[in-house]
Amino acid sequence: MKNWPLFVGIAAFALTGCPADDDPGFDDWCGDTLCHWTLGAGQIAKAPTWNERDYGVELVGSPVTLSQQPDVSSASCLELKVIAEIDPAAEVYLELDFRADGTTDYRERIPSVDWVPQTMLVNAPTWYDKVAVTISKESAGHVVLARLEVGPGDGCTGEPIPLVNRPPGAWCEAAEQCTSGACAPSKVCKTTFAACDATPCADGTGPCVDWPATCR
Repeated sequence: MKNWPLFVGIAAFALTGCPADDDPGFDDWCGDTLCHWTLGAGQIAKAPTWNERDYGVELVGSPVTLSQQPDVSSASCLELKVIAEIDPAAEVYLELDFRADGTTDYRERIPSVDWVPQTMLVNAPTWYDKVAVTISKESAGHVVLARLEVGPGDGCTGEPIPLVNRPPGAWCEAAEQCTSGACAPSKVCKTTFAACDATPCADGTGPCVDWPATCR
């Protein structure tokens, strides 16, 4: 688990298209819990935000973890936008688990704010098939979340977050990224993707074209 560079700034709060996560405004409650977010630890409660008629979620006490797996798997740059009220004493982190396998690949503290929109850009791994997003509160202090949007973004800088243990067929740049320890380009038939390095493509399935490096 390692921190990676993050851009945090005040910005106009809008994503292109619809957010990839369900219930970004923490509006959909099933009794005393959120319908589309998983409470992994601690306690939450419905609470008013900057507008007393617009409710969000309060993270009560500590520790508290809320997580969700948004519908995004190939964006090279992720944009996360947060509106919250976070006391200076409260330690609240945003975590990303690429592959949603229980390993935190990215972790960054959300600064103390008072309903000021925060924009975060994350340079995602060059390949991943899913991602889990977790909000983790790790100390006492008042915290209310009004909105968390996740989706593709633009303007990421620096190196992509490294991701190892990639399965066969995943894009790769080096052997150490692959569970098998093997990463290599290949040739495939254009219409069927069948290997054609030494074997020619069957009629109507060619031509044989170069395919980028993948895990073997």
